Amino acid sequence: MLKQILEEFLKIEGLSAAVIVGRDGFVIESAISGKIDIDALGAMASTGLGTSEAMGSSLGKGQLRQMLVELEHGSIILLPLTDEELFAIVTDTDTIVGRIRYEVKKNRERLIAAL
Repeated sequence: MLKQILEEFLKIEGLSAAVIVGRDGFVIESAISGKIDIDALGAMASTGLGTSEAMGSSLGKGQLRQMLVELEHGSIILLPLTDEELFAIVTDTDTIVGRIRYEVKKNRERLIAAL
């Protein structure tokens, strides 16, 4: 079921990866189009999210809801799903990030239930 939900995300134009990662950096499930090293993505996503959570806590800003990294050739969206898993999405340059954020919000509980 989890793989099916991730593959639904790939139907969004410009989305190149939808990956569920454990807090330990290991990939639990993924759906990708194109060449992406998902093991490297998993490790970096876990580290990046953990660092951002620590920054929010240290600054007294509360829990991290979502992290958006905008790059020259695309974006990466990271968000915690549970205490043990996170969701990483990789987009291409022309992707509408707002649409992806909407789909994540709409499908978050489905993802959690499928874990």
